Amino acid sequence: MAYWIDRFGYYINDERAVGAMLIMDFFILVLFPGISIAMMVGLKMISGFSMKKREDRIGPLIITLSLYIWFFINVKDNASYPDTLRFVSLGATLAIGLAFFINNFSKISLHTIGAGSMAVALFILTFVQERPFIDIDLLIIGGFRVSSIFVVLISVLIAGLVGSSRLYLKAHEPHEVYGGYLVGCIAQLIAFRIIM
Repeated sequence: MAYWIDRFGYYINDERAVGAMLIMDFFILVLFPGISIAMMVGLKMISGFSMKKREDRIGPLIITLSLYIWFFINVKDNASYPDTLRFVSLGATLAIGLAFFINNFSKISLHTIGAGSMAVALFILTFVQERPFIDIDLLIIGGFRVSSIFVVLISVLIAGLVGSSRLYLKAHEPHEVYGGYLVGCIAQLIAFRIIM
């Protein structure tokens, strides 16, 4: 998402190089944590993908936090990446770190941490950074422009659906869901103050 919001902030003119960077980002931020968690389930280190117990979340949070810290260290001084990506990645790293800390004392909704973090990051980029539109370039289909306000509204709707689904499925208590939103929001606000 940060690429589409600030795609001209990438200081590389070669689209293939930007594509390679995005693939690397996907591997570090999504694929490696997913493979690690799948391995932990396969080795019976955790009871399952749902991680219903607090103890099941410790290993996956450590692995994910380590990868996110490594990613942020690599992008924070790299001139090829825009400030928006630095801000969003620091916010995500802080959110995971806070989730790990809180998990030692109480269960918290990791889903709403992510959803709240996403919604606040998009809100900040839209209203504080004054990005009125997002240019989405889908190589096969083509490019188009979307109102940033529309994207923020969709992200708030998604965040609400995520929290509602966690409550509906009785996966969390209300205070765990609202606490997750709060952690995600605070993490992105702190990251914005530090980076921007």
